[in-house]
Amino acid sequence: MARLMIAHRLAAPELRGHRRPIAQHHRQHRPWHFKTVVAIVFVVMAASSAPSPLYGLYQQQWHFGTTTSTVVYACYAVGAILTLLVAGDLSEHLGTQRTIVMALATVVVSFLTFLLATGAWALCLARMIQGVGVGLLTSSAGSALADLHRDRSHRAAAAANSAATSTGIALGAVFSGLAVQFAPAPLVTPFVVLTVLSVGALALVRAIPAWQIAPARLRPWRPRVLRLGAEPRGILLRVAPIVTAGWAVVGLYLALGVDLVAGLLHTTDRALSSLVILVVQGCGGIAPMLLRRLGDRAASVTGCALLVAGVGVSVIGYDTAHAQLFFFGAAITGAGFGLTFMGSTSTVTAAMIAKGYPQLLPGFFALAYLAVSVPVVVLGAAASRFGVAAAFSGFGLLVALLAVAAGVIAVRSGRAELRKQ
Repeated sequence: MARLMIAHRLAAPELRGHRRPIAQHHRQHRPWHFKTVVAIVFVVMAASSAPSPLYGLYQQQWHFGTTTSTVVYACYAVGAILTLLVAGDLSEHLGTQRTIVMALATVVVSFLTFLLATGAWALCLARMIQGVGVGLLTSSAGSALADLHRDRSHRAAAAANSAATSTGIALGAVFSGLAVQFAPAPLVTPFVVLTVLSVGALALVRAIPAWQIAPARLRPWRPRVLRLGAEPRGILLRVAPIVTAGWAVVGLYLALGVDLVAGLLHTTDRALSSLVILVVQGCGGIAPMLLRRLGDRAASVTGCALLVAGVGVSVIGYDTAHAQLFFFGAAITGAGFGLTFMGSTSTVTAAMIAKGYPQLLPGFFALAYLAVSVPVVVLGAAASRFGVAAAFSGFGLLVALLAVAAGVIAVRSGRAELRKQ
């Protein structure tokens, strides 16, 4: 009876004036369908970090400083956050499959803008377009992965999402760093390769049989600011400290990691200096896959503990000029980020599926991008004024304190839920 009612509503649009929900196909999907969306998340997140090692070349070519590079990064963050806040419900209207296709097409446009760039203003435009594409993808990929998983497991989907995000950020930066050192056209090669991968991914996602019964005739859509009711807002507030701590650590290493390694190893090799991003994000991708059976709260609490330990070890390693200790701390920190990301994403995805709050994922990722972007901008300014070492130590202490607070809140909320049961 429920299915007949849904079919009737979809077949008779003239009877409803409001936007209709997009019903789900409960068919058994093949493993490559799920893996395709995981690969798309990987490619898009690799693209998000690929420009970072290239900024030095852009600075030499167009004679701008570190402040301008920070503004370029801020444009990316603004594009992603505004898209999540204003167009976060687009996947409800188009369906996640169409939204993912639109995200990939937008990211390809950003690559073309990079290739045609003639100044810093064009880099700002390219990064903002890229941010829009990333915002469109992250608002839809989480629910897509849960829909396409063979067991419809939100926990497995969250682990895969976390792993693809972390490894994508890591390998995108390292690939561009290698291009700077060895490619004949380092400002061209990364974007050509990413364009080919994105077009291939677009063709693959189009080949997946529709996992949603999307309306045959779409109604006009207009941007609307994301609004959360009391219950979904409460869910986001519960995971906010964990999300903020985890992504702030990523911002710490993205902003200062390359300069820290260059100073520790006394090198100007950008590929070598980018290894710290590979370590942090690589361990952030491996940890969720190895520990994917952890419960959401256990993953979050464990991740917070690892964030505190990892940042502390890295700061000590840098202060004592001990490169191995610094990288060991970075590895621990990365594992902590991966687990906090997996735990919080799984919590939000489960609530979205169980209680029907599609606006949760856009709100969650808007919070995450805000948490990663503010440290990059602030640390860029702090490093210019106080030096890289002071900025790293000071902000590392703040992040560690935030992770401690987030872990304590998670433990207390867990005990409160147990008492209610």
